[in-house]
Amino acid sequence: MRGSTSRLFRSAARTMQSPSALLPNFRTSLQSFASSPSTFLIIHTLPTSTPPSSSLRIKTIHVLDSSFNPPTRAHLRIAVSALQSTKKASKPQRLLLLLATQNADKATKPAAFEQRLAMMTILAQDILDQYRSTARSQGSTADSMNEDSLAVDIGITKHPYFHDKAISIDDSDYFAEPSTGEQPQQVHLLGFDSLIRLLDTKYYPPTHTLDPLSALFNKHRIRVTKRTEDGDKYGTVEEQDQVWEALARGERESEGGKMEWAERIEMVEGEGDAVSSTKVREGVGKGDWALVEQLVGKGVREHVQNEGLYIGDDRGG
Repeated sequence: MRGSTSRLFRSAARTMQSPSALLPNFRTSLQSFASSPSTFLIIHTLPTSTPPSSSLRIKTIHVLDSSFNPPTRAHLRIAVSALQSTKKASKPQRLLLLLATQNADKATKPAAFEQRLAMMTILAQDILDQYRSTARSQGSTADSMNEDSLAVDIGITKHPYFHDKAISIDDSDYFAEPSTGEQPQQVHLLGFDSLIRLLDTKYYPPTHTLDPLSALFNKHRIRVTKRTEDGDKYGTVEEQDQVWEALARGERESEGGKMEWAERIEMVEGEGDAVSSTKVREGVGKGDWALVEQLVGKGVREHVQNEGLYIGDDRGG
């Protein structure tokens, strides 16, 4: 049902509450979403006063799609780096933190989806704070730092694959320009490991070609942060670039991968130390809360500790 997909719980998304206090609302939203025909839903927005569409047309929406199990400082760096790289003409800026209730690879445990959504609200506020702090330190004007310059949406989708998620976001009309219906361009923020999965034909039955990705690349873009750790698993930075270069040279044409897609992929250098959700859960298991806070930040650490998350269970993604 075009135009109504993301509006079911908009009133709940306007109430300023603590992450723990939002858990009942998130739980109810998840249950209603699961039984509805909708495939995409915005359930919270920060700042809470932000309307779905601004008087200024949203030209670009960055989409950070992850299991957020839990959110980490790596998510924070990827999001803020992408937002800071956007040209001034692209403002107001919009970031969507997206959680798939179905995942092609990862289990739904150990943290329940409503807990992940609560932690995503903490991440959203951390992103807003760092974005504004950086803008202030760079001498940006007050207008560029006001609440209308950046909004962070928290959404859920039933789709496990990027191309279907992109279609679902467009079909919701949530970010469309009100008078014309024009959609903003989506820029999906990926880690290098996600790029490998995106370009793996095993995820696209029954033909097992990359043809379905045309729905993504014909309209939208991706920004890939290269992994600087675990060279045995991901290869050197130069070897990671070769994945993009192979696509650009047409070496994936036989699998349905088009050369021109390379023009819509931006490869960027990773920053900071390696952070993984698995490492965070291991830190929780050891009771090393100083390490956990180093990896996820104070707000997420406090939520994990207060809610007793990841104790005795490191499954899932």
